Amino acid sequence: MSAQPITRAGARQISFAALRRAELLAPAAVAVGFAVLVALTWGAWGDLGHDTGYDWVAAQRLADGELPYADFPYIYGPLGVGLLGGAFTVFGTGTTAVVALGIVLATAAVAITYRLGLVLAGPVGAALAAGSTVVAAVATGNMGLISPHAVGATTAIVLVLACVLAGARYAASGKRAWLALAGVTTGLGMLTRPEFAVALVLAPALWLMLRWLRAEGADRRRAVRAGATWAGVAVAIPLVVYGLLATQASPSALLENMFPSAQLAAGSDQILKASAPMTPASFARLAADLALYAVLAGAMLGAGLLVARGGKLRALVIAGAILGGVAFVGALLVNPEAIRSRLEYAYAWVPAGAALAALALTWRARSRTVEFSVRDQAALLLSVALTVIAAKTYAAFAPHPNPRFSQFAVYALPLAALFMAWLHLEVLGSRGVAVRRLGIAWLSALVAAGAVLVVNDARAETFTVSGPGGSITATPSDGPAYQAVLDAIAERTRPGDPVLLAPQMSALYTLADREDPLPAISLLPGMVPDEAAEERVIAQLRDVNLVVTDRRRLTEYGQGAFGVTYNRRLGAWLRSDFRRVATLRGAGDGAVTLDLWQRRATP
Repeated sequence: MSAQPITRAGARQISFAALRRAELLAPAAVAVGFAVLVALTWGAWGDLGHDTGYDWVAAQRLADGELPYADFPYIYGPLGVGLLGGAFTVFGTGTTAVVALGIVLATAAVAITYRLGLVLAGPVGAALAAGSTVVAAVATGNMGLISPHAVGATTAIVLVLACVLAGARYAASGKRAWLALAGVTTGLGMLTRPEFAVALVLAPALWLMLRWLRAEGADRRRAVRAGATWAGVAVAIPLVVYGLLATQASPSALLENMFPSAQLAAGSDQILKASAPMTPASFARLAADLALYAVLAGAMLGAGLLVARGGKLRALVIAGAILGGVAFVGALLVNPEAIRSRLEYAYAWVPAGAALAALALTWRARSRTVEFSVRDQAALLLSVALTVIAAKTYAAFAPHPNPRFSQFAVYALPLAALFMAWLHLEVLGSRGVAVRRLGIAWLSALVAAGAVLVVNDARAETFTVSGPGGSITATPSDGPAYQAVLDAIAERTRPGDPVLLAPQMSALYTLADREDPLPAISLLPGMVPDEAAEERVIAQLRDVNLVVTDRRRLTEYGQGAFGVTYNRRLGAWLRSDFRRVATLRGAGDGAVTLDLWQRRATP
């Protein structure tokens, strides 16, 4: 399906030649921008102190023939880690395979975002939405599309985008192959994470139901067959995969892995409540954010209409827009962190805005007398999916990358960018060319701010932490401490020896080319739920002679440091059977502090 030129009454007139130029230049600009940002941020993706590396260890176990849920606990669906395990099998374990797979998945996300953007907002809107996806891809924190905290998150975003695009293609062509593809994306999405699975079920289900309600006679029977095609494929995939896994792990083990009640009770629920507290105050704040953005959008609409009217006000509006743009660029270059702190106002409204758009599009589509265009159908699919995914973090929807406080909303940035492009360039932009141009300027500013911020974040990571399994950059305040850990592991152990890194720092297992001795990949609160489980862990650590612990207090879980407020029996055993041989401290406030422990019986 080719991009649809905008032809609504009263809208701007775009020549065919100009449209063709945009269709050629826009994807080229996205590709060049992607390549440049990847080069400028190379190696800075991920966070050694958090759960970057969780999937690396799981994928290595998978490549070695172990199965998640049966041989080791794993809290996500099997698709993402299965892809990484395959990459390790082919290319060997290490950061090279991690980055290669990450770039492939990120490229798919950028490409599909662009193709979907053509349907929703034309070439310029597509390029701007894809530009935001590029920013999400190269995020340097714990959450980004190239190096996500869980590969399943990037995989799921690709599937959501592909599902919306497949739906739009089916709406335009009527070919059931596209509907089957939508079913494949839904089925595969059930192998990732719950929130994405729900989005991939609800969005196409509502869309297909509306198509059925609008149909009559033979068309209604075709709509029923269409729904059966999607549902049959969507159900078959997880049924087969989880059925096979259930032959190795019990259904209760599968559920406990993917819905870990012990971890939630030990503090993981604190993280969920921080971004989705489900309180009246949080909903009031969301409504206020929506109202604030409505005022901004209304001002942009009014300014565009004044420009179109001409006269003295036109010159004033244009001059004000230019001055505002210059001030924004100046602030971005002089103090980008000040811009980062204010970007939340540009996105905080999105969960509510997407929900309202989904309701409006659904209500409008109920009437058979109203056109249900391909663009409207794509917008419905997108807004429903975005509403579901954004609900997980509705009270803290700040998708712009922040390496010091990575947020789950980063993964939703491609969907949010598409939604905003549709809103500003199609819904509002249909009121006139000036309104559309102001929307383009606004979205361009957001993309530019994101690009500058991720490049600055990458430039701050000037220290390369290297080991046999590859390398990753870190800040000069933390990097030397992590490198000292790798050096100590290389000096005090041999390849293949088990080493315990607690409570997480899982990426260091891969970098050091050492084995995690425990089935549980991390020792975050709840992974070892009681003293009896701690005693079993201690027995499993009998061959471990070297332990590294992080003193960071896990305030986001409502806990202190490992071995202090949780896993106290493990902490007592460590202090009893091991001696602390070194304390490796980073430089500056908030820097990492790591303790190196050697078993007392070891010379």
